Amino acid sequence: MAGRRVAPMLHDDVPTLFEAPLWRGGGGDVVLLGVPYEGMLVADRHTLYPPGSCPPETFYARFGAEEAPDAIRQASVIYSLEHEGGMAAELDFISVSDHLSVVDAGNHTLESAEELSEAVARAGGITVTLGGDHLVPLPLVRGRQRGRAGRLAVLVFDSHLDLHPSPPAWAGSQWRTLIEGGYLQPEDLVIVGPRGVRQSRHEIDYARDNGVTVIPLHLIDERGLSSVCEEIVSCLGPADAVYVSLDIDVIDPAFCPAQKYPDAAGLASREALAMMRAATAARPIAGFDLCCFSPRYDEGQRGALLAARLALEAVYARLRQETGR
Repeated sequence: MAGRRVAPMLHDDVPTLFEAPLWRGGGGDVVLLGVPYEGMLVADRHTLYPPGSCPPETFYARFGAEEAPDAIRQASVIYSLEHEGGMAAELDFISVSDHLSVVDAGNHTLESAEELSEAVARAGGITVTLGGDHLVPLPLVRGRQRGRAGRLAVLVFDSHLDLHPSPPAWAGSQWRTLIEGGYLQPEDLVIVGPRGVRQSRHEIDYARDNGVTVIPLHLIDERGLSSVCEEIVSCLGPADAVYVSLDIDVIDPAFCPAQKYPDAAGLASREALAMMRAATAARPIAGFDLCCFSPRYDEGQRGALLAARLALEAVYARLRQETGR
């Protein structure tokens, strides 16, 4: 085994994601980045606070998503590419670094993330992004669509629909804003995992009236995971590529307690990985983000570890594409 080098560091005690090399500009098959953004805050059923506010935290209203990228990077050393280039057990032990250029571009604002997403797409790469709240995919998808032609599907894992009509730049309206901006067709949006009662009637009506596919979590129990994977793949049929967005609250808090909007009885970790694999085996991955992780509620970094593993699966998806596995 080769000697271990000093880990590439972004700042202070924060390494790069997966201890990948720092991005120096130019190309990259997979460009990793963080978007430590937390915008409007939901204080209760009827109250939104603007970005930069500091309302009191309650169990209903939990914050801290802007702290996520660095916390996930710290846990990601478990999946370090310094382990002989990242020997992927799930892909017959091939080395990630032998087949892909994986680099960490550091942390970005929403605006600079959109510019980076466009540049990476033009160069034929993908972004793997650590949010931030769930507004983060809005600029990433816009940038990707400007940078690369073709029909894009978006596969969302979330316990909520996020189809509110307003405000347009909010982590509860991002998919509708993309649709109304012409960046996404409603029939190319697939939302997996809604559960519980924290839903709105107008979002449900919008999804039904406009052909958005919604697969509530209980259908996995009723139909089985394999059947749901087949439905996801069928919905992706017309698309040229799929962008995957995962709100960590789709995962059961038993696996990840560090959630802004926790809801019991969610997905198991391997269920989420299985559905990601099915989708990205059917269509090339166009990008990935993980949002709404709040490390201040984590326990022993186990949530951060899971978040890093989910991001690694997006790297695996590009690796499968490159190697035909």
